[in-house]
Amino acid sequence: MRLKDICEINKKTYSVKGKWPVIYYLDTQNINKGQINEVKRYNTEWEKMPSRAKRKVSKNDILYSMVRPNQHHYGIIQSEKENFLVSTGFAVITVNENIADPYFIYYFLTQAQVIEYLQNIAEQSTSTYPAIKPSDIEELAIDLPDLEKQKRIGKFLRSIDETINVKKNINDNLTA
Repeated sequence: MRLKDICEINKKTYSVKGKWPVIYYLDTQNINKGQINEVKRYNTEWEKMPSRAKRKVSKNDILYSMVRPNQHHYGIIQSEKENFLVSTGFAVITVNENIADPYFIYYFLTQAQVIEYLQNIAEQSTSTYPAIKPSDIEELAIDLPDLEKQKRIGKFLRSIDETINVKKNINDNLTA
């Protein structure tokens, strides 16, 4: 299958007509290998929000930086957050959960060979810096096992990531 058959990219956009009094914003440099460093809060009544704060996100949406894929600015939204926007520098990938497991797709997209493939495409782009387009992601081919098997694989890989994060936090605390 192609990812375009099981996902939508950038399907929800924010308009200032929405008049959210507060927004929470994530830029591409504030996420690395699934770890969010900082989500900024803006009170839109007296603060100008970033011009790139346009993409709405929901739980299980995958964020994938469109610039320099080899810098690993990607992640998956694990919980709902009201008025949450991300930069237009991301492709926001919404998985059709009747067909595919978001974590299975996330781990597929974050494999070294997929990142390398997308980086090669980015380096051939005509933009000022290496960048991919949503269609480059949509055209990726994937072999999908049945949905239950995808869920088991996604859950297993997620548990490994969580264990690594716990051990990293323990090491950081011991070092401090």
